Amino acid sequence: MKIYLVGGAVRDQIMGLSGKDRDYVVVGSSSEEMVQLGYKPVGKDFPVFLHPKTHHEYALARTERKVSKGYKGFKVYASKEVTLEEDLKRRDITINAIAKDKRGKYFDPFNGIKDIKNKVIRHVSPAFVEDPIRIFRIARFSARFNEFKIHTKTEEILKQIVKNKEIEAVASERIWHELSVGFLEKKSYLMFDILHRCGALKLLLPEMNYLKHKKSIKRSLEYAAKSKYSTDIKAAIFFIHTYPLKGTIKYQENVFTRLAVPCAVKKLTERTVSSLNDLKQINKLKSYQILDLIYKMDLFRNPNTLLDVMRVFEAYIKGQMNKTTAAAITLKKMKKYLRHLNKLNLTSISQNKSGFDIKEAIYAARLKALTKLI
Repeated sequence: MKIYLVGGAVRDQIMGLSGKDRDYVVVGSSSEEMVQLGYKPVGKDFPVFLHPKTHHEYALARTERKVSKGYKGFKVYASKEVTLEEDLKRRDITINAIAKDKRGKYFDPFNGIKDIKNKVIRHVSPAFVEDPIRIFRIARFSARFNEFKIHTKTEEILKQIVKNKEIEAVASERIWHELSVGFLEKKSYLMFDILHRCGALKLLLPEMNYLKHKKSIKRSLEYAAKSKYSTDIKAAIFFIHTYPLKGTIKYQENVFTRLAVPCAVKKLTERTVSSLNDLKQINKLKSYQILDLIYKMDLFRNPNTLLDVMRVFEAYIKGQMNKTTAAAITLKKMKKYLRHLNKLNLTSISQNKSGFDIKEAIYAARLKALTKLI
């Protein structure tokens, strides 16, 4: 029984990067032996165990064979006979197919260390074409290691995967997971460049003219990364560039459902899109228009939404290179209006009224207060 540190942990050590995840592969052992040693089995599709003290993952060396379409269409074989090289060969790219033993010796049968030095993202074996998820992994690795170039043959395989329509068999939830991880990278916009170049983006978002929005997406996501915005905000920033500015139910159904976009991202995108034109010309709006905007953004019930919407709005404006709109001033004014309106005593306003009359009375009182303020 031999244990090796593998994957991203080894890659990051070689590159001088810090990383928390530590995965191990176990060669020459069995599930029974691992359990006897105190490891806790957690793998459903193949034998993976948690160390009894560190809780790091230890997987038995295994091979995979494609038996059906899709990213789940693999038959896994794990036994004492599977070698370290055979296990590494099933991995996606060479820089992730390096192992290290407890003495610090590297095992690099596919020249991953050389590819790290030359800054190349290259597939390990022809079997790479069998797993459609690897398109998304390559895309987000390109965003993370933005100085690396994808090997020509690897890019050809990405196009082949798209041509084979294997992506259609991937669960939308899995696609969203890969995209959401990619949004965490400083240069997340590069992920969409790769998806566009191989043709995958056209399958995922046929409604989108990527080349038309490429530069503005880049500027917006760069600003979001610099501002350390959350994944949800970055995702909304991306979708607002693809969303028809007039908004349609069809877009919501086709895109958000197709990509399993979380409800929070969907609502944030829709609120920003529906408010976009008003936010751009906040200084020109009359009091009733500002009040209607506050209602439309649902800020009385969800005041915290304002900051997120304004972050998306500001990043969008940065992407459009629109210097005439000062997002910070817009945010300051909206906060002022909302703070002032929330001071109203709505209980006294709604006394002796019911139903629709209460709503009308509250709206009238808010409009009167806002008119005086403006």
